[in-house]
Amino acid sequence: MEYMNIPTALFSSPEFIGAEPVQRATWIALLAWCCEQENGGIIEGCRSWGMRRWMQTCGVTDQEICDENELYHFDGDNLIVFGYPHEIQETLEVKRKIARENGKLGGRPKKTHVETNIGTNTETEEKPTSVSKKTYVGSEIGTEIETNVQNRKKERKEERNIGGEITTVDSTPGGESPAAPVLPAPSFPNRERLNDVRGMRCADNHADLGASPGAARFIAATLEINPSWSRTLLTAIEQAAALEAYQSAQGRVTPRDMEMLRAYYASGLTHDRSNKAFWRPDSRRKFWECFGDVLTHADRWAKETRWKPAAARKKPKTEQAPQQPEGPVVETDTAAAEIRELREEMGLGGEA
Repeated sequence: MEYMNIPTALFSSPEFIGAEPVQRATWIALLAWCCEQENGGIIEGCRSWGMRRWMQTCGVTDQEICDENELYHFDGDNLIVFGYPHEIQETLEVKRKIARENGKLGGRPKKTHVETNIGTNTETEEKPTSVSKKTYVGSEIGTEIETNVQNRKKERKEERNIGGEITTVDSTPGGESPAAPVLPAPSFPNRERLNDVRGMRCADNHADLGASPGAARFIAATLEINPSWSRTLLTAIEQAAALEAYQSAQGRVTPRDMEMLRAYYASGLTHDRSNKAFWRPDSRRKFWECFGDVLTHADRWAKETRWKPAAARKKPKTEQAPQQPEGPVVETDTAAAEIRELREEMGLGGEA
């Protein structure tokens, strides 16, 4: 399934209300993966999975899974996820079965003979050769009436409308049953290169990237590298390229690398000290297709500029204003008396 069809009443159920916020988020990630796999809400043989397997599969940790509750729990080695839309899966299976049957038919089958009662009583009788001067029925040469009889076959006309969908016009005369309905072909995003294998695979299996939290976070992080990349929606081919880059980068790319790529694209340095150019593809599709090469250039740029992540940089010490040293607190009356005594000893006289 490409979408999660969850009734709103599920979010007011006792199972959801009684769970903690972390458990609710974990349940949504598990349910999204189950809908993508169409496994009936049962993840089989997953009790022995480690944290890395859980992170790469469902985007959750093993510690979150072990905290069982009413939203998800283990039944033997299988994990049971609450709220799986079984009715939606059954409806999709019926639609797919109808589509397969219609695809095998390829439209109505061609007839090898034409049934008619004009000039003949049965299909096996020979064709009459007598000719009527008025109507010419039975003539082997062919007339208007005989032509209409012989052409009583299904005429299919396909007209492409403005929206791009194909409409079938059935001009079959009365008495013949129409063919089985043919479901329209699913439309791909932006209708770009429908015969592209990668675009078709992406549209079939990965149209909703929200079903894979790790891939969605990876794409969101890469779109922040160049601000212009996030202005338009991704095409089917770009989604496929981004997914391939995510799969190849799993376990190797860190948040430090993403921060380095943002600084690399923001930098204006084009060549190193050896006059070797740095490569920054402007196209986001090219960026994902050559993600490893771009990361290599970014590493070389970081060494050239001695770049460091924000967490590793030394924070400059703020200058503090000089403080007057604190002395003993003296009352004003005592201080005035001491000044008078000092003036008398010095022979200055007078009152202070």
